[in-house]
Amino acid sequence: SKSKTKTTMGKPKVRPPSKVDSLTFPVFGLTWYGAPSSPTNNDGCSVIAYCGGGGSAKTGVGNKIVVTVTSDNNDGVGNSSVDDAGGNNNTAQQQQQQQYSSSPSTVPSTTRQILISTGEALCFGVHAFRPYNDSLNMVRLLACVGDDILLYGIPLSRKIITDNIEHSEGADTYVAEEEKVEEATLLAKTSVGKGYGANVATYSACHVPPNLLHFVAVGCENGTLVNFQLTQTKDEQSPSSLPFEFTKVSECQGHTKAICAINFHPRGTQLLSSAKDGTARIFDARNGAPLAVLKCEVHDPAGPAPVAPDPTKAKTRDPRMMRRAPQILVRGCAYGDLEGRVVYAVASGKRGPAYLTRWRTVVPSHRAPPASSSGGPPGAPPSSFAPAPTATTTPSFQREYRIQCSPVPVSATSLSSDGTLLALGSV
Repeated sequence: SKSKTKTTMGKPKVRPPSKVDSLTFPVFGLTWYGAPSSPTNNDGCSVIAYCGGGGSAKTGVGNKIVVTVTSDNNDGVGNSSVDDAGGNNNTAQQQQQQQYSSSPSTVPSTTRQILISTGEALCFGVHAFRPYNDSLNMVRLLACVGDDILLYGIPLSRKIITDNIEHSEGADTYVAEEEKVEEATLLAKTSVGKGYGANVATYSACHVPPNLLHFVAVGCENGTLVNFQLTQTKDEQSPSSLPFEFTKVSECQGHTKAICAINFHPRGTQLLSSAKDGTARIFDARNGAPLAVLKCEVHDPAGPAPVAPDPTKAKTRDPRMMRRAPQILVRGCAYGDLEGRVVYAVASGKRGPAYLTRWRTVVPSHRAPPASSSGGPPGAPPSSFAPAPTATTTPSFQREYRIQCSPVPVSATSLSSDGTLLALGSV
């Protein structure tokens, strides 16, 4: 007789660099930024941030943003070819390059965690990015807290700073220097509008010769999109001023319910957004003009479309008792190519499966000139300031297909930058 052996499969092991964090509060927003080291610059980093909380801080569950920073240890050798005495330091730089190329995995790294309290206000969205040609050696973090949008600077390396702290002993007061670790630095803050409710935020850089302009768009609970330009503060002498400031450029109106996702056009000044009103929309970020409305559906593509309830045939006039069409929640949207010709959206109802819809432009949207003619430095983002759209350049979209992507409703989505991989989260 053959003996039977029972095999049991355990949970899959989490292998580095993957990790699992045990959380004690609901998470409403998550973002990740990563950049590898190079043979000449040992400045690789990975920044993961998530936000949430339990409501009022008085309940004992604090509202916070948790940031985990993993960075390669930068000894400064690879960042300069001149030593402190002014001599040539190419030998040390070449040695570091050889060590990196022969064994990249030996590059040491450090990991630390930074906590940012948001007080009694919940943070619903975070977005991490690092501007081109950054001089602060910080990853920027946009945080949507209440009606405010905040910009933090997250230092990539652990720094000890000296601060003057006031102490009191009885009737005597004195100031002493104390050392502390530099953590998150508030760089800018502004209100998107009273009662707007900031939900999600995104960033885009636009090269307009000879300047590199920085823009931040915020999607709000009331269905409004607010676009800001981020600049250095003019009055740097004021002790109460922050290093940067938000200047409102435009407001985009059209959505009737809360906005779930927003994205800048890869090469233009357009904004793509999706909301709980069953639509994805495209706006001109410069003046807020609506350019396109993409309606989403959540029924079986192979079957007939559901018939909307006729209010005239209802047995009751009480709005609470009348049958309503199911609410369609468009949780995610993204451009699927570098020209902005392809748009994806993921939608679901409160029950039932979720569907992925793909659209393609019939009339191409306005395009920016190539980077070589923009006058910008090599590697800089291409210029996005093309002429304002006209009747002949306003994009028109045609739906290519709609497929089921999840058997249950979707609560969060993320599309890879090349438009080939889609991540879905469900409740």
